[in-house]
Amino acid sequence: MKKIRVLQVIPALTLGGISSVVMNWYRNLDANKYQFDFISFNDGPLRQEILALGGSIHIIPTIKQKPFQHLKAVHKILSSEQNYDVVHVHNSFKNGVLLMLAKQKGIKIRVCHSHTSGVENKYLLPFMGLFKTIVTRASNVHLACGEQAGKFLYGNKTFTVINNAISVQRYLKHPKDTNEIKKQFSLPNNKQLVLHVGRFSIVKNHQFLLQIAQDKTLDPAIHFVCVGEGPLKAEFAEKILQENLQERFTLLPSTPEIPKLLQTVDAFIMPSLFEGVSVALLEAQAAALPCLISNTIVKASDMGLELISFHPLDTICPWLRQLNRLPIINLRNEGISQAFFAKGFSTESVLEQLTAIYRSSEFE
Repeated sequence: MKKIRVLQVIPALTLGGISSVVMNWYRNLDANKYQFDFISFNDGPLRQEILALGGSIHIIPTIKQKPFQHLKAVHKILSSEQNYDVVHVHNSFKNGVLLMLAKQKGIKIRVCHSHTSGVENKYLLPFMGLFKTIVTRASNVHLACGEQAGKFLYGNKTFTVINNAISVQRYLKHPKDTNEIKKQFSLPNNKQLVLHVGRFSIVKNHQFLLQIAQDKTLDPAIHFVCVGEGPLKAEFAEKILQENLQERFTLLPSTPEIPKLLQTVDAFIMPSLFEGVSVALLEAQAAALPCLISNTIVKASDMGLELISFHPLDTICPWLRQLNRLPIINLRNEGISQAFFAKGFSTESVLEQLTAIYRSSEFE
C-alpha cells in the first residue's frame, strides 16, 4: 500500500488546541502508511516529538507578517521532492492563499478544516466574505470540528464534521499521590483547585476569572490554576498583583502533563467568549471533573456525563453559586469511555473518517 504524505498546516507547535488534535492523529496512525510533515508559524515543545515520529517541520512567517517570505517559503515547500498527496490546513480562513498555491501545484486533496465558530480579531470582519470564498474554492474537502464551526466557515455549503477526539485512557482517574503532583507544580494544599487551560487571548476571557476572584462571597478555599501562554499573560499576571489576588491564582506555562493536573484539581472552568468543541474541555470530562463553562460554547462539547454546567457571561452569580458548592463526582471509568465512544469522540472512529479522506480516489 502506498504511503500517504500529508502536509499539516497548524498555527503553532504548542501543546493543546489544534496541535493536540493533529498530534493525537499522528501518534495513532500506522507510520508505515502515513507520514505527516508540518508547516507552522510558531515553534514550540512539540518539535521533538514530531521529529522523533519522522516528520519534517517548516517554521515560516504568516502572510500578514511577511507576505513575500511567506509565499516564497510555501512555494518552495510545495515544490519539494516530497510530492504531497494531501495538504490539510487548520487555520481555515487565514490560509486561503496557501490552499490556492497547493491547487496550482496539482495537489489532489486539499483540506480546509474549520476549528472556530467566530472571529477573535474584529478588524477581520469586513474581509470575512472574501476569505471564506477563497478557502472554499481553493480546497476540495471541507471539514469542521462541529456543526457551528462548519456553518461559520462554509455557510450552506456541504461539509463533514470530524470530532476532536482524544485518547480517553490518558485522562481517566486513577489512584495517584496528588500531594506529589501539587508539590511538582507548586500548588497550594487545603484548597479547592479550579483548572483553566487555554491561550491567554481575548477569546479565552481570563478577565472573567478576575471578576469572580474579586467577589467577596467566593469561598476562600477556591484557587484558580491557569495553564497556557499567550499575548495577554503578562498583563493578566500584573492585574493579579494589582488586585492583590496572589492567594487566588497560580499561573503555569504550557505543559505536556495536563493529565497529571486533571488528576489533582477539583473542577474545570472555561468562560470563553466563543468556542468550538474544545479539546481541553473533553479532557476535563474524561477526568470526571465538574465543568463550569460559558453558554457560548457549543453544546456538542457535552459528552452527556452530567459534568457540564452552562452559565451566562453577563453575570457571575451562577458561577459563584456552583464554585461555592462543587459537587462530588462518582463516575466509573468504563462509563466515561463508553460515553465518548457513543458520541463519536473516540480516536478509532475519527481515524477511520480521516484515512478514508486521505486515501480517497474521488480526487484522482
